[in-house]
Amino acid sequence: MKLKWAYCCRTSTLYAEVFSVPKKDREALAKNCMLQLFFLLALPLNCFAEHTAQIPSATNVLQRMMERATQVARGEKAEKYCYTKKSVTQELNSRGETIKSTEKQYEVVLIRGWPFSRLVQVQGQKLSEAEIRNEDQREQEFREKVAGRDLKQRRDKKEAWITPELLGRYHFAVISNDVCGDRKAVILEFKPKPNNPEETVEDRIINRFAGRLWLDDEDAEIARLDVHLTGELSLGWLGMIGSLKECNLTLQRKRMPEGTWVNTRQTLRIIGRKLFSTMRYRAIEESTDFRTAR
Repeated sequence: MKLKWAYCCRTSTLYAEVFSVPKKDREALAKNCMLQLFFLLALPLNCFAEHTAQIPSATNVLQRMMERATQVARGEKAEKYCYTKKSVTQELNSRGETIKSTEKQYEVVLIRGWPFSRLVQVQGQKLSEAEIRNEDQREQEFREKVAGRDLKQRRDKKEAWITPELLGRYHFAVISNDVCGDRKAVILEFKPKPNNPEETVEDRIINRFAGRLWLDDEDAEIARLDVHLTGELSLGWLGMIGSLKECNLTLQRKRMPEGTWVNTRQTLRIIGRKLFSTMRYRAIEESTDFRTAR
């Protein structure tokens, strides 16, 4: 420490000599430089201490997240949107390079409150007449499926996708505060508990995913989600159907002006086996041009 202090003093003295500061003023200049340096070094430490002290507990964060999910699920006045969705599916080789890519564009519209994705382009080209007729048939079948349903009854039965049972399967820890999409957020890290039940395929999937989520500080909405597979997942009896070796999912969301949150980008990367064939895929989905549904 004495060596560092002496070095700093010598540096400030050399600075004074180079810029022709009078000798009688050099000692005062050196002391002033040292005081300013000490202040600059201490400032980040103070900011870090204040930042750390404001990190909330995982219990409080999870409670806010569940309350928000329930509120959104039961909400009747939330704004609904139509939008454009672009989907790119890439087949990869063993080096992660794209060997085949398929791009599709959809127009997502609401039919009796339910989103319907209508295909409008493939590989940047408009649909043929036969493909348009196929989409017309898909839309008609969708309309018939949702027709006559009691919307109020459907809302009453709607449940939040974030439930105490789901959160109870994981250990959560608050990592730090952060900024996500120009908004304040808190980062939570989660991993499955070791003694979770494995009675169904869903149980086995849930028990093998871990990751991080960014929770918006104001709205308690998930602004970003990064999830990965913690171990190989066998599908079917003794893995006869196939297996997942790697699975990584990233979801990005944003807040619309009136407060509704929408998904804007989703990336999924999968490496595994289907029967006797190796599969490597990356799927990217982007949603843009959000418009209020009429």
